[in-house]
Order: sequence, then structure tokens, then C-alpha cells
Amino acid sequence: MTLLAGAAGLVVLGAVFVLLPSVVVDHDLAGASVAAQDRLKAVNDVRTTLLQVVGGLVVFFGAYATWRQLRVSQDGLRATQEGYVTDRFSRAVDQLGSDKLDVRIGGLHALWRIAEQSSQDREAIISIQAAYLRTHLPWPPAGPESPAAAVPINDIAPLETRAADAQVALTALGVLC
Repeated sequence: MTLLAGAAGLVVLGAVFVLLPSVVVDHDLAGASVAAQDRLKAVNDVRTTLLQVVGGLVVFFGAYATWRQLRVSQDGLRATQEGYVTDRFSRAVDQLGSDKLDVRIGGLHALWRIAEQSSQDREAIISIQAAYLRTHLPWPPAGPESPAAAVPINDIAPLETRAADAQVALTALGVLC
């Protein structure tokens, strides 16, 4: 099929460059008598112009095809990047459920970084971190190691030491909001 299309294209180009210039010159001369050398020069000038037009069209369509290929490549890259961000997002959220403090802190930092890099995920990450704080840092503090309600605020251990993961989430929310 490709061979047939190529052959048909060559036939059309042959007709354009062999037959069409003579027809154009004969039409322009409208039957006037001109020396053979002048007629040949006119036919060659028409061929030169047609060749320039064909060359321009080839350059134009080549530039268009390159532009389209660039757009397709950019779309593919964007989809790959979004998939990568989604994977990072999922792993970070999974880390929040870990029993290990350092894993949870890593997940909070990963979410923070994703929120800084991806504006479309920022709102969801802020909501996740706020929900994390609501479930992991209730007020008033409860549990065996919690200070009594009557203890002065200055006598309560800093958040960095008693709930380092909550401190990371609060810092991230402060920066992101």
C-alpha cells in the first residue's frame, strides 16, 4: 500500500513539474509568439517557483509534525509525572498508619513536599494532615502520660518531645496555609 502511494505521489509530482509549467506559460502568453529560449526560461521559472512552494509545504508540514510530536511527548511526560506523584502520595498516606514514629514523620514530610510541588494536591494534603492532628493529638490530652488539666502550660513538655509527628504536621500546615 505504501509503495503504491509513493508511486502515485511521484506520478503527481512528475505531472506538476513537467506538464503544469508549460500549461501555465502557454496560458500567460495567450498565443503570442516568443522565442524558444525565452519560453524555456519562463517554463523553468515556473518550475523553480513550484519547487519553492513544494519545499515550503514540506518544511511547514515537517514543523507541524514536530510540534504535534512534542505535544504528545509533553502529554506523556505529564501523565508519567502525575502517576509518580500519585504513587508517592499513596505511600506517604500509608506511612501515616505505621506504629513507628519515624515512619509517620517520614510520611508527613513526604506529604508536605508533595503539597509544595503539586498545587492541585495541596488542599487534599492539608485535609489529611488536619485529620491526622485531630486523631493523634486530641485536646485536652488523654492517656497515662498526659499532664493533668491543672498543670501550668509552662510545665507541659514541648510538643517536639511528646508528639514529634504532630509537631511536623502542625509545622507543615502552618507553612502550607
